[in-house]
Amino acid sequence: MQGGIITLTLSGRRFIDSEWDIEDALTVSGIEGVAVSEYDVERISDTEATVELEFSGNIDTDATLTLTVGAAAIGYTKDFTFNFPVTAVEESLTALPEAPLTEANLDVNGITLTLSGRQFAHRWEIRNSLTLSGIGGVYVSSVDRVSDTKAKVNLTFSGDFDTDATLTLTVRAEAIGYTKDFTFNFPVTAVKQSNATVSVSPSPIALPAIGEKLTLRLDIANGKNVAGYQATVSYDPSVLRYIDGANGDYFPADAFFKAPNHPYSRAVIAGNTLAGASNGDGTLATLTFEVVDYKPAMVTLSEVYLVDADRKRWEVTIKNGEILEPPGLAERIFGDINLDGVVNIQDLVIISARFGLRGRSGADVNNDGLVDIVDLVLVANAFGANAAAPSLNSQVLELLTAADVKEWLTQAQKITLTDPDYKRGITVLQQLHKALTPKATALLPNFPNPFNPETWIPYHLAKDADVTLHIYAMNGTLVRTLVLGHQAAGMYQSRSRAAYWDGKNEFGEKVATGLYFYTLTAGDFSATRKMLIRK
Repeated sequence: MQGGIITLTLSGRRFIDSEWDIEDALTVSGIEGVAVSEYDVERISDTEATVELEFSGNIDTDATLTLTVGAAAIGYTKDFTFNFPVTAVEESLTALPEAPLTEANLDVNGITLTLSGRQFAHRWEIRNSLTLSGIGGVYVSSVDRVSDTKAKVNLTFSGDFDTDATLTLTVRAEAIGYTKDFTFNFPVTAVKQSNATVSVSPSPIALPAIGEKLTLRLDIANGKNVAGYQATVSYDPSVLRYIDGANGDYFPADAFFKAPNHPYSRAVIAGNTLAGASNGDGTLATLTFEVVDYKPAMVTLSEVYLVDADRKRWEVTIKNGEILEPPGLAERIFGDINLDGVVNIQDLVIISARFGLRGRSGADVNNDGLVDIVDLVLVANAFGANAAAPSLNSQVLELLTAADVKEWLTQAQKITLTDPDYKRGITVLQQLHKALTPKATALLPNFPNPFNPETWIPYHLAKDADVTLHIYAMNGTLVRTLVLGHQAAGMYQSRSRAAYWDGKNEFGEKVATGLYFYTLTAGDFSATRKMLIRK
């Protein structure tokens, strides 16, 4: 009945103008606790009005609601009375966890409350009406009011217990409009303590060069009857970037391994075997990272559980890993971000990838707590001091474009600094931009040539242009059109930037062996070369 709407339709007369007068002329009886909701009589038209009800009572058996419309509301000489049968709904509250509760999943499980015959109050009122007891360290972290009759209670757990226990949840009456409280008991299975130790190895370990790989092991010692495991590995994403994970030697080579899905700062891994439980020492898994920057960090373990052959969970002792700065970091050349012994374009690229990073960092060369364009310009100055002109080898062209340097220059020139090193750094960037910008637009030979089945077609743009590549057969028939779109001025000759042709026509069919021509159109420029498919 709460929120129920009754529509009144009048014939032969019209409702009086004021909704207040209609409301004053209405009375309800027959069921205790039912009333016309204040301010919720609406005059829809001269002959139609709606009445919304509110209910704060309780009925156990079917009943009849009587609505009386006084004559004053409609200009009649008599009142009108209407009787509405009301079906009683059995009122109840159920509570079910998302999964059987264990010590290991108290933090991630929720308990769903389902109400019948009533509506939940606001979620804050629900939360204030809940109490937990029976297990220390368990708290209500939040409550989600899913609907009028369903709410989800989320738990958090910061304690520890060694034997199975019972969690008691009490829902006080004010949350659901009842006259009594509801109490629910949930059995919680304890996770037993194993004698095994799981550790991050090797530890401590010094970081290799930026961009290089660092492989860490998840080692186990004193394992007994181990058929599976799970672990959460947390790390500093400003120091390490997760690349890959794999099974170690503790389980057979064909054991299942669950790798994390695109982790940022924490990787959840798991593994198990059906070939029989393992014992003793070994490596559960290996994790491979790319070094992002230099600074001390920790690789920490949490939520580490072993599973025995009977599928029971066991807690373990954990040992975290320590990451150290490379030796000799303090003596490195200013601007040598990746510690390869020389300041070059690779260092500029590393700094640009760290823009916005705050805190201690090897890329923050001016030590102001932020990696920004100023750091890049100062490194460019150090780079320029070691080389009169940039060397544009294939590796450089893979890393850097004229558009990148142009953007750096735009940012750098917005900052007014009189520091001679900063000014010289801008000059170096200008020289680099000039070196990366071709003097003339050109179409270059494809590579490899002859080829089968794919090839790359490099080109230079002296200015920004819309670029299209057409491929023709010997008889002049158009085989394929590659629309490359609007391209900034620069050198498009590395494999990652050149135009790519997979040796197929417009219909996805492989073309025949033979000689083909390719024509590049860029603005008012057009040039043609030939290439050979050999099978």
